[in-house]
Amino acid sequence: MLLALAVVTLLLWWGLALDWVLGVRSMASLRRERSPEPGAWPALSVVIPARDEAGALGETLRTLLAQDGPPLEVVVVDDRSTDGTGAIAAAAARRDPRVRVVTVRQLPGGWLGKTHALQRGADAATGSWLLFTDADVRFAPGALRRSLGYALDRGVDHLAVLPRLEARGPLLASFMAAFGLLFSIHTRPWRARDPRSRASFGIGAFALVRASGYRTAGGHAAIRLGTDDDLALGRLLKGAGLRQEAVFGADDVALAWYPDLGSAVRGLRKNAFAGMGYSILRLGVVVVALLLTNVLPFLLLPVTDGAVRVVNALVVATVALVYAVDAPRLRHSPWLFLLHPVGTALLCYAAAASAAGALRSGQIEWRGTRYDLEELRRGRRG
Repeated sequence: MLLALAVVTLLLWWGLALDWVLGVRSMASLRRERSPEPGAWPALSVVIPARDEAGALGETLRTLLAQDGPPLEVVVVDDRSTDGTGAIAAAAARRDPRVRVVTVRQLPGGWLGKTHALQRGADAATGSWLLFTDADVRFAPGALRRSLGYALDRGVDHLAVLPRLEARGPLLASFMAAFGLLFSIHTRPWRARDPRSRASFGIGAFALVRASGYRTAGGHAAIRLGTDDDLALGRLLKGAGLRQEAVFGADDVALAWYPDLGSAVRGLRKNAFAGMGYSILRLGVVVVALLLTNVLPFLLLPVTDGAVRVVNALVVATVALVYAVDAPRLRHSPWLFLLHPVGTALLCYAAAASAAGALRSGQIEWRGTRYDLEELRRGRRG
C-alpha cells in the first residue's frame, strides 16, 4: 500500500510539476519587459480599502505618490477604522491634492466590508484605469509606469501582478511559500491570458483594470459577498470577455502579508472555507489529499527502505526542483522545500479551523465584522 501510494503521488507530482514549470516559465516579469511608453498616459486611479491600517498606510502612500508616468489619483477608503487610519489619509490629502478620502461609517446589508469599500472607491475614481491594491503594499519606483505600459502595449484589460511576500522567520516563510506554490498550482495563473481557457486569476495586492471594462462587468457590486474578492474579480472580468494576464512583479511590488505565523493562520480562516465553496466534503477531500501527497512522503522517507524510500525520495526531489524554479521569481530561499510539509500541515490546519469555526457559530468573522454563513453561501451561488 505504501509503495502504491508513493507511486501515485510521484506521478501526480510529475504531472503537476511539468505543467507548473512550463507555465511559470511562460509568464512575463515586469522588470524584464521593455514596453514602449505611450504618447500620452491615460489617467490612473489607485483604490485602497483601509480598515485599521494606521501602521502601514503612510508608507504605502509615500511609495505611490513618488511614482512617475501616468497622471495619478489615489482614493483611500477609510472603512470604519477605529485607529488613526482616517487621520493619516486626511493628512496625506491635505499635503497632496492627488489623494482623496472616502469615509465609510456604516456597512450596508448584503455586502462584505472589503468589497463594499472597493466599490465605493471605484465609484469615486475618475481615471480611465483603476488599480485595486491593499494598504500594506509598497511600490518600487516606476512600478506603475511599467505595469500600465505593459497593459497598454499588449492590449491587456486586467493585469494581475504577483508581489514579493516578505516574511519574518523560517516558519512563516515556509507557510507562505507552501501557500503560494499550492495556490498557483490550483489557479494556474499562466492560463488566464488564454481567451479560449476558462481559467482566470486575480490578486488583491495589484489588480490593474480598464475602468470601462470593470464597470461594464458590474464591478464589485456583482461579487459583493465574495470572500475571495480578488479571485472573484478575476472570474467576473474574464467572464465578461476582458483580456487578462498575470505577471511576476517581485522587484516592483512587495508586502509583508502577515506579521507572524499566528496572524497568517488566523487570516486564512476567512478564505479557506470559502475557497472550498463552503462544502465540508470538498474541504475534507482536499485536506486529506494534501496531507497524503505533500506531508506523508517527507515523513516516510527516513523510516522506510527499498522501493518505497526511493519513490518517496523522488517525490521530495520533485518538490525541491519546483521550489528552486519558484525561488528567483518570488524571491524566497529554495531551501524552504525542507519545510514544505510543515507549511502544508499548517495550511490544512487553517482550513480545518476555518470550517469548524464557521459551522459551529454559523458565521465568519473578518476584521471585526461577523457575516452570516448562509448569506455568504447564497451570495456565492448568486
